[in-house]
Amino acid sequence: MPKNISIKTVASSGAGGIIYGIVVMLLNYFAPIVGIIAGFISGVVLLVLSDQDEEDNMNISPFNLLYFAGVATVSLLFGYIIIYYFKTEIIHGTPCYPKDFMTLTQFILSTLRIPDILSTITGGLIAFSLSGKISAVYRYFRGGPPV
Repeated sequence: MPKNISIKTVASSGAGGIIYGIVVMLLNYFAPIVGIIAGFISGVVLLVLSDQDEEDNMNISPFNLLYFAGVATVSLLFGYIIIYYFKTEIIHGTPCYPKDFMTLTQFILSTLRIPDILSTITGGLIAFSLSGKISAVYRYFRGGPPV
């Protein structure tokens, strides 16, 4: 695994969480497909940040699989934090936020479901399974030699 693993973990899960939070806030759409997209985005960002050399260095190991699944799950939690603080609900013409009514823990426990977690993990694992192709596309657009 690459150096600065904590920076890459936070950056990639933050990117997936931002995508999740924005999609849910703009479309008002909590669905497992949004989790798949967030997990996939976090996996892609992790692959791009890990691609410091010109060869594919992602091998299939239990650690790498758990790492991508963990990063995807953390991205879901980042998304829920964004939703908690920024998603507006209109009640009798007055904008209200979830933070006005409940704690963050209550919000996550009342809205987070197993299909959301599984779909986000699935998105991260899809990105991991396509790591060779994603790295090749990234190198192509970066200007490196195609593999």
